[in-house]
Amino acid sequence: MLYLMRKHAGSWLIKIVLGVIVVVFVFWGVGSYRAEKGNRVAVVNGDVIALDEYRSAYEQLREQYRRQFGNALDQKLLKTLGLKKQALDQLINRRLVLQEANRLNLHITEEELIRAIRTLAAFQENGHFDPRRYQRLLAANRMTPEMFEENMKEDLLAEKLQGFILGSIKVSDAEALETFKWREEKVSLEYVAFKPSSYKDVKVTTEEVESYFSENKMAYEIPPKVKAGYLRFSFKELESRVDVSEDEISQYFEINKKTYATPKKVRARHILFKVDPGATQEELDEARNKAQLVLEEVKSGADFTKLAQKYSDDPGSKSKGGDLGFFTRDRMVKPFADAAFAMKSGEISELVATRFGWHIIKVEAVQEAKEPVLGEVKDQIRSKLVKEGARTHAYDQAEEMYDASYGAGRLSDVAKAHGTETLETDFFARGDLVKGIKQARKFAELAFNLGDDEVSEPLELADGYYILEVIGKKEAEIPELGSVEEKVRKDLIAVRQDELAKKEAGNFLQAIRNGNEFEAEAKRLKLDAKTTDLFKRFGSIPGIGSEREIMDVAFLLSSSKPMPEAVIKGRQGYYVIRLKDRQDADPKEFEDKKAEVKSGIISQKRQKLMEEWFAQLRRQSEITIEEGFFD
Repeated sequence: MLYLMRKHAGSWLIKIVLGVIVVVFVFWGVGSYRAEKGNRVAVVNGDVIALDEYRSAYEQLREQYRRQFGNALDQKLLKTLGLKKQALDQLINRRLVLQEANRLNLHITEEELIRAIRTLAAFQENGHFDPRRYQRLLAANRMTPEMFEENMKEDLLAEKLQGFILGSIKVSDAEALETFKWREEKVSLEYVAFKPSSYKDVKVTTEEVESYFSENKMAYEIPPKVKAGYLRFSFKELESRVDVSEDEISQYFEINKKTYATPKKVRARHILFKVDPGATQEELDEARNKAQLVLEEVKSGADFTKLAQKYSDDPGSKSKGGDLGFFTRDRMVKPFADAAFAMKSGEISELVATRFGWHIIKVEAVQEAKEPVLGEVKDQIRSKLVKEGARTHAYDQAEEMYDASYGAGRLSDVAKAHGTETLETDFFARGDLVKGIKQARKFAELAFNLGDDEVSEPLELADGYYILEVIGKKEAEIPELGSVEEKVRKDLIAVRQDELAKKEAGNFLQAIRNGNEFEAEAKRLKLDAKTTDLFKRFGSIPGIGSEREIMDVAFLLSSSKPMPEAVIKGRQGYYVIRLKDRQDADPKEFEDKKAEVKSGIISQKRQKLMEEWFAQLRRQSEITIEEGFFD
């Protein structure tokens, strides 16, 4: 996307605001465009997915992962994540959804479309839809209202179909109770840990080291290495070449005024009376009656904070007396926000219904919105535009040099012809740090993917754009023992320590199974027997830490079978465990947590149902992916 945006956008100032609207299409990708033959990646029941559409979806997905993983996102991680398949699957699923919606004769009315667009924050000024801002932002993104609204309709149609599919999901009290019991059950263990690192007296001979190396030579292979020549187009160095006019600052300010505004904020407390998504009318009435009684207490002068601590079903604010702190309108669901933002400081609401249940709201303070003044943010905007301008110049220069290198021989020769010189790295392996290069893993990954005499496309790193070529290679090789003998000796000692820990753990387990008492046997062998506190199925084990293998076995143990059949191998060594205590969930706590448990089950059911629905739809559909697409 970065390449396409910079290649085709009009000015570097407009490029900065191109991402404003893209959030609307994060899940589904961009809209449905027709593709000519030869410019397609897949066909879904006769509906073509175009190459340009796929590229946009891929880049949006990559940008999401870039924000999540930061500098750790490299080609290897992208491949592990299966980004190409993810992007294509999203587009295929979109086609299937729209086709199925059409088959079911589902439509989006003009009123639904207008209402959805008016609620998008990107198009609002002071909390209200602004037609001029709408037109301006679409024009800045080279989109017509017709294009945007068609895409928006498709997104809304997909949401409507999803609601149609998922609307029947219900969770009974009995099902929620079983899940609650499973989730809240606790156990404690007696255990002895046999850690390999504690066997410090292990020695190995030179002959054993030689034999071990001979049998495990590939473990000590020196990986292939390359040496790269590169050009760096530094963002920092190019900032001095960027001139930002007053008009550009004003234009950016007008387009992004909302970014610099201070929105109205309210500080409030609330008491929530939770209602399950699948509640019956009787349950709804019961919750409302309970809320009404508490509201009458509030109006009679009772302490709101204490009532919230006593009655509220909101686990996040209950202990704080219902305090939600300061929040903006968009942080809360609409009915709650509408009520809170219509109140003055000190006022108490009537009952407010939301999808979570019934609320009693008390507003404690109001901070009015503050419109931004250009003079107050001018320097901030200028700095931002200079940095963005420098990035654009860096890319343009890198792209120009890349184009010049095509078919022109070595990158170093092309650089000289343009009055500059390439820099060179030392030899490095794929996972090495590369001296002088920030985000070295990305640099190294690209270098190892280049062919002979191939110059890379511009690579964006933290400090600039790079283009590079490989100027030297060293093949993988097995070293002489003398150069790695110390490492081989340490590795062999670690193997022997592990074998001893496993053997002694097995002997201890057998002794207990033969009838010896756990603590007495541990004491006899001078081992440290410990007991954990009670713990649930999720999280870490007190005194042991995060050991999934132990956790999985622990909840299978019972009074009739208190010990597992075998020693458990964990991350830190070998463990012999025995069930000490089991504590069932407290049924009295179920009512307080029932809504939360049901909500979790519904979320799981929704995800599973959608996965099964898509799988069935795919089986019934004719989907053709272009040959060699995933190569």
